[in-house]
Amino acid sequence: MSITLPNYISGEYAVGTECFTVVDDTRTEVLGPGVGPRKIAVRMYYPINRESVKDTKKAEIFTERKLKALGKAYFVNPKKIPSEMLVADYYEGVAHVENRKFPLIIYNHGYNAYVECNTFLCCELASNGYIVASVGHAYEAIVNEYEDGTYDLYDKKINKMMYDSVIKTVLAQSKLLKAKGTPEELFEKFDMFQQKYCKYIIERIPEWAKDTTCVVDELKTRYAEWIDFSKGIGATGHSMGGATAYYLCHHEAEFVCGVNVDGGIFGNYEGMIMKKPFLQICSTDNYNVVTRALFNTEAPVRCEIFENLKHIGFTDAKFMIPLKMVVGKMDANEMYDRLSNVHLEFFDKYLTC
Repeated sequence: MSITLPNYISGEYAVGTECFTVVDDTRTEVLGPGVGPRKIAVRMYYPINRESVKDTKKAEIFTERKLKALGKAYFVNPKKIPSEMLVADYYEGVAHVENRKFPLIIYNHGYNAYVECNTFLCCELASNGYIVASVGHAYEAIVNEYEDGTYDLYDKKINKMMYDSVIKTVLAQSKLLKAKGTPEELFEKFDMFQQKYCKYIIERIPEWAKDTTCVVDELKTRYAEWIDFSKGIGATGHSMGGATAYYLCHHEAEFVCGVNVDGGIFGNYEGMIMKKPFLQICSTDNYNVVTRALFNTEAPVRCEIFENLKHIGFTDAKFMIPLKMVVGKMDANEMYDRLSNVHLEFFDKYLTC
């Protein structure tokens, strides 16, 4: 399959990347074998001077292990993934811009996704003057790889813990997504659905938030000379990661604005008022599970609906999976351009001004 990738480095900077591991000794892992402290994988994307990498080889996105795991999860033959998708427009372990600090954006992937699932978006943000930390959630991503050479795979036991009855959940979800009403009425229907069928997911949102704040704490030491924390931190993410962004904006003072990309807003927010600017991005299919973001707010809120796009089509998978029934009919480059532009417009307004 031949594809045309977007020119996704539009800013004045080239992009550097590096990976590291955060260990949270305050939490014992409950997934996988259920032993040891919780580990979090992180990939950083950061601005670099273009002149500094003129003769430098670009970095590969996937290790062989990650590519194999990705193929299994997406039912794609790794050998048929376009070669253009395997090498990113970024450079491994190169020098940061000297004497300059940049604002921080945290990205969280979706359930059973992976740290690099929105590489194009993260690179575009970095090229425009942001440092982006993509957070990998142990046993809840397709695969996470750590600095010490260890790795973990998605814990398949989660599938049984997630739903009491798959058939009943699917039927209830189908009815929910077809419902009509005001944002408030649709949220009431969604809340009834999540409280009955999605208690496990509700419980995991605070844990993902803890993963994120652990990463922020590490960055305050590791990246102190390059990150400007003076105006707060931005959050974005896809699916479960977007729901985590919403949670962070409610519960963590340092997070001053957030974006949810097509994630059902799971969680308990009764009586709570959003006080941070928020951008809700969603497909037409999933509008009914995101309406919580559109009311009970004292801050600016914006909703961008992407027609002809399926849930997984908001990620780089749009360039890897040819099946329109999986990723939607929207052109991949059109999706990417719009997704990047609304992110940049939002963060430029609320994180840098």
